[in-house]
Amino acid sequence: MTYNVNNNGVGSDSLLTFTVDTTADKDFTQTDLDNNLTASGISDDNEIGMGSAGDKFFGKVVHVSEELQSGTTIPAYCTVQARGAARVKYGSPTPVINEMVELDGTGRVRRASTSADIPAGGHTHKGQVIAVDSVNTTCDVWLG
Repeated sequence: MTYNVNNNGVGSDSLLTFTVDTTADKDFTQTDLDNNLTASGISDDNEIGMGSAGDKFFGKVVHVSEELQSGTTIPAYCTVQARGAARVKYGSPTPVINEMVELDGTGRVRRASTSADIPAGGHTHKGQVIAVDSVNTTCDVWLG
């Protein structure tokens, strides 16, 4: 029997509730989650969105509410995994083991465009890459 390492979800006990960004193409819907487009960033006070390419990665959206924001088809709330190991889709450039990621603006992450080394005073990004699956274009990141 072969043992396969799978850390997805380990340490994910920090689940936070946010409102969903209503900016066009930056919100999260159930369709996005079904397509594994779950990488998010902070867009306003207690609000999560897909952000723009190069924005700081915050966490993985794991649930959206059935309740909609008034007059829209956008969920009112979402639940975000903000700690532990999370598996997310990635875009280009491909993440690299032991380096950091940032948002690509479409619900995916990408290799961070700034220094791969952690500078004095901390890192400007969140999400250290611990595994890359090039077949499924996913990576596992440690959210802290």
